[in-house]
Amino acid sequence: MIALENNRLKLVQPDLQYVDAMYRIHADPTTNLYHSGELHESKDETRAMLQQWIQDWERDKIGFFIIIEKASNEVIGMCGVRYRDWQNGRIFNLAYRLDTAYTRKGYTKEANQLVLQFIHDTIDTNPKIVARTKYNNIPSIKTAEALGLALNPRFDNFEEPGDVYLFNKGCFA
Repeated sequence: MIALENNRLKLVQPDLQYVDAMYRIHADPTTNLYHSGELHESKDETRAMLQQWIQDWERDKIGFFIIIEKASNEVIGMCGVRYRDWQNGRIFNLAYRLDTAYTRKGYTKEANQLVLQFIHDTIDTNPKIVARTKYNNIPSIKTAEALGLALNPRFDNFEEPGDVYLFNKGCFA
């Protein structure tokens, strides 16, 4: 099992032991303000999501991590990447979601920096990374920008109205 750490966070591979914590996060309307269509209505949905995350790791050797705050040993969110087919190849689709009680503390950026360093060190030294969010999800956009991604208006509303896409330099190099 892969675990990534810094002084405040530990990122661990998904496991079904995290069903309750992930349900709490994925069923919370405030945590999912920009993802209302994805609210979990039952722990069965969360269990199925975690099982998919586990399968991603088994197949791709990369995926989403569970974020644990070291000071409290609490599960505070998730972050990581999935492969995504994009135009003429595969890129990493960056995703993150944090319990609102833990936002605005730099955790999302720190956690994703660990993920991006892991990708660079183990998979690809020049990865192509995209993050998709909503145009009004300013915290998500600012996080992606802090990680070195930039908006590309050419892809606004690409999949759904209101979508925006942020890419790293590797996507257009």
